[in-house]
Amino acid sequence: MRGRYLDTGHGQIRVWLTADRPGVLVLPGIRWSGRPLAEELTLRAPDRPVAVADLPGTGGSAPGAAARVGTAADALARVATALGAHTVVGLDMSCDLAAAVAGRVPGCRELFLVDPGYLAAARELPAPDLTPRADGTHLSRLWHLVRDAHLFPPGAPRAAVPGRAELPGPAALDRTVVAFAEHPEDFAALWQTWCRAAEDPLAGAGPAPRTVGADGTGPTPADRWLTLLSRAHGEPRPAPEPRPARRALPLAGAPGDVRDTEVRREFADTSAGQVHLRLAGDATAPPLLALHSAPGSARLLEPLMRGLSADFHVLAPDYPGNGESDKPWRDEVDIGRLADAMAEVVERRAGGPVHLWGTHTGAVIALELCVRRPDLVRRAVLEAPPLLPPELTADILEHYLPPLRPDRFGSHLVRAWGMRRDMFLFWPWYRDRTAASRPLHVPRARELHDWTVGLLQSGPTYHLSYAAAFRYPTRDRLPELTTPALICAGPDDMLADNLPALRSAAPDGVTLAPTPATCWYPDQDPAAVAETVRRYRDFLTAAG
Repeated sequence: MRGRYLDTGHGQIRVWLTADRPGVLVLPGIRWSGRPLAEELTLRAPDRPVAVADLPGTGGSAPGAAARVGTAADALARVATALGAHTVVGLDMSCDLAAAVAGRVPGCRELFLVDPGYLAAARELPAPDLTPRADGTHLSRLWHLVRDAHLFPPGAPRAAVPGRAELPGPAALDRTVVAFAEHPEDFAALWQTWCRAAEDPLAGAGPAPRTVGADGTGPTPADRWLTLLSRAHGEPRPAPEPRPARRALPLAGAPGDVRDTEVRREFADTSAGQVHLRLAGDATAPPLLALHSAPGSARLLEPLMRGLSADFHVLAPDYPGNGESDKPWRDEVDIGRLADAMAEVVERRAGGPVHLWGTHTGAVIALELCVRRPDLVRRAVLEAPPLLPPELTADILEHYLPPLRPDRFGSHLVRAWGMRRDMFLFWPWYRDRTAASRPLHVPRARELHDWTVGLLQSGPTYHLSYAAAFRYPTRDRLPELTTPALICAGPDDMLADNLPALRSAAPDGVTLAPTPATCWYPDQDPAAVAETVRRYRDFLTAAG
């Protein structure tokens, strides 16, 4: 199974493919998001190639099309056409939307509606309010909304539906909840789109629907309705004629009329699996690889990416095991393996040397990449690479990285929220004493939500790159640095006190200097952020 981003004219839509040219596009409803549903279908029917979409405003799909039936259906119909799909399947809340999509797909031959009775009952309910709350309880509400959708009829959480399918495991539930949580404000808009889709004028223009599970017996297992799909789905229509490239190095799914500051997404194939990338700036500009801090994803770097995109083509990957990249490792990993994976991304996506910018974990990955592959690096900014006393490192490795595994009641969501919150209050976060206080504000609920979602996307493997950074022998590797480099830290960074020790270990020619801000932290002074970005730009574009 592979992820892929497609541009639709209404923003990117992410799909999960079990084959290169599937003939079936599946629209998940309230019970599943794209990736776990695609994994479920692969297990239940490995001989049935399908594509499963992240609906607009969920997972990796842009939220722009979520608020209107027509734009949502247009976007998904363009995905179906690009993939050569001739069969559309809608599950529970997406049944009417699937009919609107099928009416827009030329030559659509089959339309399946799985448990449309759920949507009929849900229309009577108000849209769920998932606005982030300061105490994080919106995440627990979302968890129970998704879990209860597998157990009960809409709005009646007392008597379980007879004949229902088995509940997904906690890990699959977790991936669905996290996908819905990526754009929480847009979930209500998607709900309204689901409920109004029957009013779309093209909803009846496609093939006659075939309904499954409409007899009140509840959700239908995937193997029950997959067996009804026409065998012809294995013979998709020919691919549409490719459009002329608008960029010298066209990106997968890159729109032709976007602003340079738009952050796009794609996947890069590596020996460690698919690496999820964010991209900003003109693809013909000098490439810059931006490496995030553990334990989350590169989403927190989007303001920095926009700031540097006027001068660089910025690529910001999620490390393997982090964010939305594949999770190839379950046990200990070291910075060297992560640096090798980033080298593959550079070779496959940039085709030559890049500038580097890395913070915390990203700073030591950048350092190791400079040492291992100096041929791939022009200049590097290393923000606050960890260099801690051995006794603090040992204490952190013992206490800083507790397990974060989903359970049936979603209690891991509370732990993740609390960890992220306390990281702004204490250093280290688990020492909740006055002496460990940090001079920061707790982020606003929406900002803290984004930090927590990145951690939850990394899931049970969040700690691997984090632990690798704390174990990394920064003092031993730094003298081997030959690439022109700037080592820096902002005043609010808990690792800013490392600068004197880093200065003593750094070789001649390396610049060490404080910066006015940590650009990816919340509540930073805008003028200080702008000045910090200017210093990055001046260093990276300097001659020599």
